[in-house]
Amino acid sequence: MIEQLSVRDYILFDSANINFKNGMSVITGETGAGKSLLIDAIGYLSGERLQGDVVRSGSEKAVLSMVLSDPSKEVISLLEENGFEVDDEIIITRIITPNKKSRMQINLQPATNALVKKVTSMMIDVHSQMDTITLMNPEVQMGLLDQYAKTGTQKEKVEQAYKAYSSVSAELKKLQTETFSDEELDFITEQLNEITNMNIRDGELEELQEKIEDASGASKAREDFSSALYLIRKDNGISDQLYTAARTLKRSSRPEFGEKLSDLYYAIQDVSEEISDAQDSLAAMEEDLDAMQEREYQIKKLYRKYGGDYEGVMAAAEKLNEKVDRILHRQDLFDKLEKEKKESLKTYQKEAKILSKMRQDQFSSLKKRIEEHAHDLMLENCVFEINRKEKAPAKDGIDEIEFLVSMNPGQPLTPLRQSASGGELARLMLALKVVFQADNGIGTLVFDEIDTGVSGKVALAMGSKMHTLAENYQVLCITHLASVAVWADEHYRVAKSANQQSTKTEVEVLDDETHFEELAIMSNGAASPSAIDSMKELAREVRVNG
Repeated sequence: MIEQLSVRDYILFDSANINFKNGMSVITGETGAGKSLLIDAIGYLSGERLQGDVVRSGSEKAVLSMVLSDPSKEVISLLEENGFEVDDEIIITRIITPNKKSRMQINLQPATNALVKKVTSMMIDVHSQMDTITLMNPEVQMGLLDQYAKTGTQKEKVEQAYKAYSSVSAELKKLQTETFSDEELDFITEQLNEITNMNIRDGELEELQEKIEDASGASKAREDFSSALYLIRKDNGISDQLYTAARTLKRSSRPEFGEKLSDLYYAIQDVSEEISDAQDSLAAMEEDLDAMQEREYQIKKLYRKYGGDYEGVMAAAEKLNEKVDRILHRQDLFDKLEKEKKESLKTYQKEAKILSKMRQDQFSSLKKRIEEHAHDLMLENCVFEINRKEKAPAKDGIDEIEFLVSMNPGQPLTPLRQSASGGELARLMLALKVVFQADNGIGTLVFDEIDTGVSGKVALAMGSKMHTLAENYQVLCITHLASVAVWADEHYRVAKSANQQSTKTEVEVLDDETHFEELAIMSNGAASPSAIDSMKELAREVRVNG
């Protein structure tokens, strides 16, 4: 429920802080005082698009805030999944600047409009005259019927089956419209051969680039090896001098030194052979460099042409293979898709028929309940029916649904938009709201002047119906009729005052005395003692009879 609504520097409001309670709360006030601005604020705090400039003249920003209590497990799970900490209350804030830019918060953490919309749609339902118009839309009516029939899981099955059916249908249609010439087949084959003949491996380019880098440094390494070999092997070089020294010492009184130098001589010979082998290897690497660089160039060229990397080239090859296969085995593929289409259509029709039956099984129950509530609202002759026609496969099934109604004896059943006057339509929509609101988890119902066009006993009946709703929901109602406001458990009055400098609106909670004074003014234009007494008597009557 909405525990509290606060606004600051909002259009006509300096500030207002309203603490709502359970039961039925009515908001009244003269035309233009700003009653509907409060409902608009609830809408803005529910993520609705801003309409016009809502920042009070001369202010830097408007701050709207709403405290919601008793969130359901589903709401808590949704918020926790999105990183929000939730206790028993949810505080939604919207800060708006004069350029219509705004930011949303949930429990003081930044939040997206989409998340706020999703959260509030699970807790609050706002019904206005515009929603009455929306309810005339057959697509909206279908949604309400599905909500009532609890078809959610089955609708998902139908939608998945339709996706499968429409996908294979589109593939078949594409195949039927495709035409390929011999030249096109040759071109596709040439592209495929270009990829296939390269025979590239995953990671080959990276390996090549490492080898190229090594080979590019081989020239300098060969020079170093050549210089070292020269010093070792040249005439009278390291090797010759070491050999001569070894022979000399072997003839001396200490021949063991000659043996050691002889060992060094043979070790140097071994090292020089290893250096020579390495030099030959580097020479071969240098010879391969051109070939490796050419291979690198060709692979990069292929990547640029077919997808940017190895995976892209492989995907391109797969597509080209499919194209060749489609051309060479066109009839086989056609037969395969025809079979898949029939099977997917069969699956779709099975699931769609289950969904249709779930809907149709509720027609009788809906008719009975809506007519009962309509009769309570003094639409004694109201007859309600649901018209169903079968339509071509669609993601929402095979049903085309429209609500039909007749308001007077002998009057044919016609769509809602053609069947009722303004006052009749308001009552019928309230009856629909009562029926379709049941068991959807929402705790707060907001009615914004839906009693327009009614009066007298009819208004009393509408007030009674909203008061009955308030036994299970928090009901907020903006009204200009005393016959509706008399049912209030809590009464709020919106009043506007003006001077030469500014205009402002304030909200006050009425006690019993001011409640009846306001009712008297609404009913008779003045709070005379007789008018007040009349309202008190009316309140006693509706409470006893209600």
